[in-house]
Order: sequence, then structure tokens, then C-alpha cells
Amino acid sequence: MKPLTILLLLLALWMPSWAQSGKKVRRTASNTKEAVTERQISSRFNSGLRAYYTAQYDEAMQVFSSILAEAPKHAPSHFMLARVYSGRQQFAEAENAFKQAIKLDKENIWYQVGLADFYQHVADYKSALPYWEKICQKYPDNEAYLLNLQMCYSTCKMDDKAAETRMRLEQLTGRPTPDPAGQTETAGNGSSKEMGMASLKAGRYAEAVSTLNQALNEDDTDYDLWKAFADAVDKSQQWQMLTAREDDLATLFPQSAEMLANLANAFLKSANPEKAVEYYKQAKAFSFDDALTQRIRKGLHDAYTALGDTENAERWR
Repeated sequence: MKPLTILLLLLALWMPSWAQSGKKVRRTASNTKEAVTERQISSRFNSGLRAYYTAQYDEAMQVFSSILAEAPKHAPSHFMLARVYSGRQQFAEAENAFKQAIKLDKENIWYQVGLADFYQHVADYKSALPYWEKICQKYPDNEAYLLNLQMCYSTCKMDDKAAETRMRLEQLTGRPTPDPAGQTETAGNGSSKEMGMASLKAGRYAEAVSTLNQALNEDDTDYDLWKAFADAVDKSQQWQMLTAREDDLATLFPQSAEMLANLANAFLKSANPEKAVEYYKQAKAFSFDDALTQRIRKGLHDAYTALGDTENAERWR
């Protein structure tokens, strides 16, 4: 075989490999560009989270909005923007942002919980109900989710469903189940308030929360009832039951240091320290009891610590 023929044959064999190699380089370059963009968005999103959790809401809104301007399908930014809107009481915008996050990521349970919590926050229990039903179908042994479902059923006057959910809770926690006829050994045929007070005194705190919550649905102007309810919530660690009634409590008792401190404590224990700071400060302005003031100061210290604000935390030590 002639040398020229051999050379042409070798070139023919080598060129497809070279061409394919070029394609791989171009594909790798494209992937690298996408990866860089993804890392940039992740970095900016983390800075938005830091701003949000240190109560720098204007900065947080700017960060999440800028991400969505470039990547409108970034579900986490929709979700966090919804939380910023909710904190600013821009409820229509918050609802739309929550729904957009869920639309983009239907399997993310936190987005569904966020929207259900939001509806309860604005006392729209009817809208919250289908979300809690769906969530509880997926997580049937989650006590916090079942408590919210029971609350929605109770508030929507779906008594049979509320009783059924209460039974599920009692079976899950191992705590006594209230008599469906509305009787207890201590309270007899008394009112919801009497039954709840009796449960609280007997140390049946989950039962007390459920029954006192029903009593508040019947009459939410009773100060002693609110105190008992807050006590039962704290002792049963069902803090979301109190935070769900934020608007009612803050409207009815805007100058009650004790009530505002109870609400602040519930938000702190529910991992919402920015709300806790807000209500602890309001409580301090109306506190003239040394023991309560000390409790408020400790709460402010703990809330600022949770926010990573060591300077303010030290002020309240």
C-alpha cells in the first residue's frame, strides 16, 4: 500500500473521534455554565435566608425577587417570598407566592404546610382544611399536623370529623380520650370551659388544649379562659395552637403583658424568633411585675440568640 493511501486511511479513522471529542467538549462547557448559574443562585438564596432570619425583610425580599426575575421557576424563592409577604401582612401576595411554590414542586410537604399554616394565621380555616387533610393522609402519625386538622374541623363545625381526629390523636399519644358524650368524671355535663379547666387541673394537657380551644370558639372574650388555654398549650408543647390564634389574642388583649408574653413564647418555641421579639417587646412596654419582666427579658435574650443577633441578645441577659 502506498504511503499516501495509508495516511488518508489514518486520517479517516482519526477524524470521527476528533469530531466526537469536540462535541463532548462543547456539551461539557454548556453543563459548566449551568452549574455556575445554579451555584450563583444557591449562594444568593442563602444570603436571602440570612437576611430573613435576621429580620432584614427588605433585603430578603430584594434577594428572592431578583432570583425569580432570572429564574422564575425557582420554587424555594417563591416560598420564602411568601413568608416575607405574610410577615408584612401582604396576604394576597403571600397566598399567590405559596401557591406558585406548590405548583412548581407539588411533592414538597413544607410548601403545603406553609400554605396551610398561612390560612390558619389569617383565620381562613375552610381553606386550610383540604391541605391539612392531604398532609395528614401522607403523614398520619404526625401529632402537630393532626392537631391542626382537628382545629380546622372544630372551627368549621364538622364535629364528627373533629371527634374522629381527636380519637386518632389520643391513640397516637396514649393520653385519655374525652367522653364523646361530653362528660368527664370531674366535670359531669359541664361546659367546654369547665371540662377544659378540669382536664388542665388533672394534668391531661392535650385534652385541655382541645376542649379549651372549643370553649374559645364559643366565647373568646374570657380572660381566664385565655390564660388557661395558654397554660395548657405550654405544658403540652402544642404551641402552634396558640400562634394560630395570634390575631384574636393580640386584638382582644393589646395591652396585656402576660398574654403578649405567652404569645411571644409560643412563637419562640415554634421556631419563629422574629415574631417572638415583636411580641416580647410589646409585652415589656406593659409589664409592671418583676417576675414577668424577667421572663420577658429572658425570652428576648433567647429570641435574639436564635436570630444570631448576639449584640441584642447580650442586652437582655
